[in-house]
Amino acid sequence: MERGTSSRASSGSLYGVFLNFRGVDTRHGFTDFLYHGMVGAGILVFRDSESLHVGEEIGAELLQAIENSKIYIPIFSANYVSSCWCLRELAYMVKCTLKSNGNKEILPIFLDVEPVDVKLKTNLYKQTLSKLQQTLCSEVESWQKALIVVGKIKGWNLKKDESQVDLIQSVIEAVLVKLNVKYKNVIEHLVGVDDRVEAIIKMLDVESDGVKFLTIHGMGGVGKTTLTKVVFNQLSSRFQGCNFLSDVRESSEQHGLVHLQKQLLSKFLDRRYVDQISEVDHGIDMIKRVLYNKKILIVLDDVDENKQLKNLVEKGKWFGSGSRIIITTRYKSVLMIDGEATSEGPIKCANVLTYEVQEMEFCHALELFNRHAFRRDSPPDDYVYLSKKVVSTLGKLPLALEVTGSSLSGRSKEFWLDTLKKLEKAPSIEVQKTLMITYERLDDAQRQVFLDISCFFINEDKTYPCYMWEDCEYHPYNAIEILCLMSLMKIKDDNTFWMHDQVRDLGRAIIREENFKEPHKRSQVWNHQEALSILEQKKGSKKVEALSLGSRGVIIMPSEVANLRHLRFLEGNEMFLVGDFNNLLSNLRWLSWRWCPFEFVATNFHLVNLIVLDLSHSYVSEKWIGWNQIRVASKLKVLDLSNCNDLMRTPDLSMLVSLERLILEGCRNLIEIDHSIGKLKLLTTLNLNGCHALKRLPYEIGCLDALTEILMPSSLYAFKLPETIGNLKSLLTLDVSHSWIRVLPNSIGGLMKLRRLNLFKCLKIKKLPDSVGKLQSLVELDLSSTSLGHLPDSIGNLKQLTVLRMSHIIGITKLPRAIGLMEKLEELEASGCYRLTGEIPEEIGRLSCLRILDLSFTRISRLPTTVCCLSNLQTLNLESCSKLNELPQLPPSLSCLRWAFDTLKFCKNRTYMLERDSAYHSSIVPLYEVEELASGKTQRFLPWHLSSSLREFEVGNLSITPRWDYSHLSNLSTLRLQSCSIENFLDVLPEEVKRSILLEQVKIMQLEKEQRELVLSEMKRWSVLKMSRSFLLQMKRLRHLEMRMCKFSSRAKFSSIALRLSHMKILEEVNLFGCSLLVEIWGLEELGSLCFLSIVDCSSMERMSNLSKLRKLRKLRVGEGPKLRRVEGLNHLESLQKLWIHNCCSLESLADTSNLHLECSTIEHCERLPNHNSYCRCHDNRDSDTKPDHAKYF
Repeated sequence: MERGTSSRASSGSLYGVFLNFRGVDTRHGFTDFLYHGMVGAGILVFRDSESLHVGEEIGAELLQAIENSKIYIPIFSANYVSSCWCLRELAYMVKCTLKSNGNKEILPIFLDVEPVDVKLKTNLYKQTLSKLQQTLCSEVESWQKALIVVGKIKGWNLKKDESQVDLIQSVIEAVLVKLNVKYKNVIEHLVGVDDRVEAIIKMLDVESDGVKFLTIHGMGGVGKTTLTKVVFNQLSSRFQGCNFLSDVRESSEQHGLVHLQKQLLSKFLDRRYVDQISEVDHGIDMIKRVLYNKKILIVLDDVDENKQLKNLVEKGKWFGSGSRIIITTRYKSVLMIDGEATSEGPIKCANVLTYEVQEMEFCHALELFNRHAFRRDSPPDDYVYLSKKVVSTLGKLPLALEVTGSSLSGRSKEFWLDTLKKLEKAPSIEVQKTLMITYERLDDAQRQVFLDISCFFINEDKTYPCYMWEDCEYHPYNAIEILCLMSLMKIKDDNTFWMHDQVRDLGRAIIREENFKEPHKRSQVWNHQEALSILEQKKGSKKVEALSLGSRGVIIMPSEVANLRHLRFLEGNEMFLVGDFNNLLSNLRWLSWRWCPFEFVATNFHLVNLIVLDLSHSYVSEKWIGWNQIRVASKLKVLDLSNCNDLMRTPDLSMLVSLERLILEGCRNLIEIDHSIGKLKLLTTLNLNGCHALKRLPYEIGCLDALTEILMPSSLYAFKLPETIGNLKSLLTLDVSHSWIRVLPNSIGGLMKLRRLNLFKCLKIKKLPDSVGKLQSLVELDLSSTSLGHLPDSIGNLKQLTVLRMSHIIGITKLPRAIGLMEKLEELEASGCYRLTGEIPEEIGRLSCLRILDLSFTRISRLPTTVCCLSNLQTLNLESCSKLNELPQLPPSLSCLRWAFDTLKFCKNRTYMLERDSAYHSSIVPLYEVEELASGKTQRFLPWHLSSSLREFEVGNLSITPRWDYSHLSNLSTLRLQSCSIENFLDVLPEEVKRSILLEQVKIMQLEKEQRELVLSEMKRWSVLKMSRSFLLQMKRLRHLEMRMCKFSSRAKFSSIALRLSHMKILEEVNLFGCSLLVEIWGLEELGSLCFLSIVDCSSMERMSNLSKLRKLRKLRVGEGPKLRRVEGLNHLESLQKLWIHNCCSLESLADTSNLHLECSTIEHCERLPNHNSYCRCHDNRDSDTKPDHAKYF
C-alpha cells in the first residue's frame, strides 16, 4: 500500500484522491506518473497494492480508504474488467458518491478505451463480464450498473497518439481546484461586513497576474480575523492551494519560526519533507522551491513582528503569478522601517496594499449589541435609550459589544445603569478595560476556570479539564455556562474551547500582573522558556500552580520541583524524571506526559491526588515499571493511553477504583485487555477505536455497572463480543462499526438503557438476534452496509426508535410488516438495498411521526396507498426506483420529492389531479405544500397547482425540452440544472421565473450537449448564478452570449458566471445590457472569432481587456459606463466597421482610429476624453443602425 501525503498524514486523515486501476495495465506507467504528480502537488492520494487483495471481499482498510476519500479516479484500461477487485472498488465508489450529498465525486480517465466501452455499448467489456457472470452472478449486476453510471460522467479520454503529460497536468489542476474549497468557521449573523469584504476582494483583484500582498490592520477586537475568514472562504476555491495560519503571534511565541514554516508548507508539501525542516534558513529555502510556481492564497493572521514576515513570505518572487498574501495585524509598523514602508521593509514586492479596518457604523454596532443583549436586532422600547447610551460609551468594536451585551442580557435596569457608570470611567474605550469590567463580575471559581482556559486549554476538549476543576471545587459546568453567556468564550461544535485573542490576552495579562518581572511568582506559567527557567534555576514557589514545559527531552530532578508544593497542572513531552521525589508532587491533579520513555527511574512518585493522566504516544508497555507508581493514584478519573503502540496488553488496573475514562484509541498492537478491568466499577467510557489487533473483550466486561459508552475497533480480524455484555445496565452507546464481528450475543437484549447501536459496515453480520426487540430505550439503530438477510419481527417492539438506517444491505429483500409498530420512527433510510423488491407493507402508514423516507436505488414496485397517512412526512426519495410505475396520493406535509426514472405515473385523483395531455403518458398529482422537487429525465409536465411554498427545484438528466408552468411559484429560491441536454435555455428559464423577486440561486452543473446560445434576462434579485468549471468548459461551442438587466445582488460572484470567456474560443457575439454590478470581463482578448461586442449600461464596469487581438470584430458599442476609464487596442481592430462610445464620463484615453476604415463612428458625452468633442461620422447612411438603440442590441 502506498499513500502520498500532504498536510495531514496522521491517523484518521481524509484522503483527497483514491486511485482505482488495474495494476498489470497501468501501475508502472500512466498511473505511476499520475500518482507521483499528484503527491508532488501536495494532494493526499491512496493507491492500493495487490497485497491488500486477499479473499473475495474488500478488506476493512480498503473500504475505509474509499470512504475517507473525496475524489475517486478510476482509470479504465482495455483489460480493466478482468479484475474483480477493480470492479468491487468501483461499485463501492459509486455507492459512496450517491450517498454523499455531493461531497464526493468520480472523475474517470479513459485510457485506450472509449466512454461507450465503459457504458457497455460495445463488446470490449461486455464479453468479459458475461464470463464472470457464470461464477459471480450476484455481483456482476451491480458492477454493470456502476460501469454504466461512471461511463456517463465526463472525464478525460487519452488517445494512443496524445501526450500523457498534458493529460496528467490537466487532471492535477482539476483535482486541486476541487479540493481547495476550504472554509474557516465564521460566527453566524455577521453584521456590517458585506461592504468591507467587497472592498477587500476588489483590492486583491484575484484574476490579475503578479503577486499581491494585502495588510489588513486595525486595533484589537475590531474584527480583522472575522473579515479575513469571510474573504478566505469566498476566494479559496480560485487558487491552486491555500493556507490560513491562525494566531501567528501566539504560535511564534510558543513554538518558534520553524514551526510556522512547517505550518505554511504543510498544505503544499508531503509531510515527510516538511518534518525534515530543522532551522529557519532551511525553511525559507523550502518555501521558495515549493511555492515559486504555484498560484496560492496565504493568510497570516495576527502578525506582530516583521521577522515573521521575513521568514515566511518576504519576497513576492517566492510565489507563483496570481498569488495573494493576506496579513492581519494590530500594528501597521510591522511593514515599516523607521516609520515608513520602504524597499528595506520586511516584504519585497511591487504590490503591497493596506486596508485599515475602521470601527463599525453606529447602526451596525447597535444591531450587534442588541443581538447579544436581547437576542434580537432591536431592544424593547424601554431599553432603547440605554442601549444607545451603552454603545456610544463603549465605542464600536465588535468584541467589546458582544461581551458587554452578553453580560447585560436579562439584567435589571439598575444593573445596566451600574455598568454604564463603570464604562464611563474608561473614556479611552480600551477593549481590555471593557473586558476587565466583565471579568470582575466573576466569582473566584469562575475566574480560575477562565484563567486556566486562557493559558492552557484554548482549542482543547473540555471533558478532561472539567474533571480537574471538579476536584478543585471550581464548579466547572456552572463556570463554563457563565463564561459563554458573557461571551468570554465559546464551546465549538467539536466540544473544544474557543476564545478571542483579546480575551485570551486579558487572562494572560492578569497572570502577568501578579508579578511582572518574576515568572516564578505567578500562578500560571504557559511560556515554555519561562517554565524551563523556573526548573533550571530552582526558583519555584508555592505561588506556582501550573507549568507547561513543551520541549521534549527535559530532565526533571526532585530539587527542581521542591518548592512547587501547590503545583496542580504539569505538562511536558518526553520528560525524564530522575531521583527520589518524596511525594513532592502530591498536589498534582493533571499530568500530561506524552512520549513518555520506557525507562522509569523515579521513586516515591506518589500522585495521590492525580485526576487526569495523559500518556498518549508513549513508549510504555504492560511491563513498564512506572505502573507501580501510577497505581497509587486512587482518585484518577482519566487515563489516556492513545497511540501507545508498544502496548500489547493493558496492565493491572484494579487499583484505579475511581477511573471513569479509559482511552486506548490507536493502540494498534493491543491484542488483550486485562481481566482486572472488571474491577473498575465507575468506568463510564471505554474507547478502543483503532485497536485493529484486538479480537475480543474479556468476560469481566460485564461487571462494569457504570459503563455508558463502548467505542469498538475497526478490527482487521474476526471480533467477538462476550455474552456478559448484556449485563451492562447503564450502557447508552454501543458502536461496533467497521468491525468483523459475526454475531451479536443474544444477551444484548439486556441493555435496557441502550440508546444508540451502530453496526455500520459490519460486513460479516448476517442475522440480528430476536432479543434486539427488547432494547426498549433504543433511539438510533444503524444497520447500513451489513449482510443481513432480513429484519426480525421483534424490531416492531422498538417503541422509542426514531432513526433506522439500513442503506446498502446486500441481502434484505423486504421490510417486515412489524415496521409499522415503531410508532416514534422519524427517519427510515433504505437507500441502495438493491434486493429490496415488491411492495412496501401497508403498515408503514401507521408511522405518524415519520419525516424522512428514503427508498432510492431499490427495486420496489409499489408504495401502499396508506402512505398518504404519513401526516409528518417531509422528504420522500424514490430516485432510481426503476420498478416503481405508479405513485399513490401523497401527504400534504411533503416538502421534498425526488425521482429520476422514466416510467413513473402519478395516481389519478379527480380532486387533486392535473388531467394528462393526450399526447403524453403521465398523470400528475399536485403536491400543494411541496418545497423542494427533483424531476426525472422524461417529464414534460409538472403540476400547475403546486403551492407557492415551493422553494427548491432540481432538474436532472433532461433529454427533451420541457413545457413547465412556473408562473405560480412565487417563493422559488433555488433552481438547479444538472446533466441536461436542453437546446434553448429559455425553455428551462421562462420569463416569470427569471423575473422572480425571490429567486436567489441558480446552479447549472453540467449540460450534455454543447450550447450555441445562452440568453439570460431580467434576473432582478438573483444573488448567485453558479456555473461549474466543467460547465464552462462545455460552453466552448457557444457562439452567442446575451445578458440583459441582470441586476445581481451585492453577494454575486461574477467570477463564477459565464463572464470568464477564455474557454469560448468561437464566441461571435457578446451582448451585455443593464448588468449594473458587472466590473470586468475576463478572457475577452482571447475571443479571436468575436464579431459583435456591446456593453451598455453596465454602470460598475471599470476596465476592459486590451481589444487589439479581436481581429474579426466588426461592431463595437460601449455606452452608459460612468466608471470606465480606458478602452485599449482600438487602432488594431482592422475589421471594425461600426464604433459607438457614448456617456462614458470617466473615459480618459482612446486610441487613434484614423487608420481604420470605419463605416460609422460615434463618440459622444465622454467629457474627460482629450481632443474628442462629441461627434458622429458615418460614411454609409444606408445602415439604419447609425444611432445606438439600446433596446435592439443589434
